Amino acid sequence: MQLDVTDSTPSRALSIDQIAVGDTVTQTVIFDAKASAAFACLARDSAPIHENGEFARQHGFDEPIIQGLAVVGRFSRLMGMYLPGEHAVLQKVEFKFHQPVFAGRAMLYSCKIQRIVRPLRVVALEVAVSATGVNHVTGQCQCLLL
Repeated sequence: MQLDVTDSTPSRALSIDQIAVGDTVTQTVIFDAKASAAFACLARDSAPIHENGEFARQHGFDEPIIQGLAVVGRFSRLMGMYLPGEHAVLQKVEFKFHQPVFAGRAMLYSCKIQRIVRPLRVVALEVAVSATGVNHVTGQCQCLLL
């Protein structure tokens, strides 16, 4: 199964018998300054690298970068609403940040099932955030299906 979703795609309640290794969900997301500001408020993260263009340029970036945890936060939607779906509870995550994400750029999110341990109801996924073929974030997640 290959599922491409948008922010208006209804969620799915899949059972462990309805998913398979290789199943993938993708979504294109564009972060804007408003989303970054909302995360900054929630996380109380007001580091200048996220808000001050001059500071960002002085430290080697073209412009302020989107907070890393704001970027990976979108995986919660993909895993918890689509694959594995509404019955998934996150157990473990590991992310590697390769490139920064800047506001206004289209980022492709992907979650792909790598392993299913049916007796334990555990699903392992490979996740990535990329743009124009370049990985910005890669990682692995593990979910329990209730």
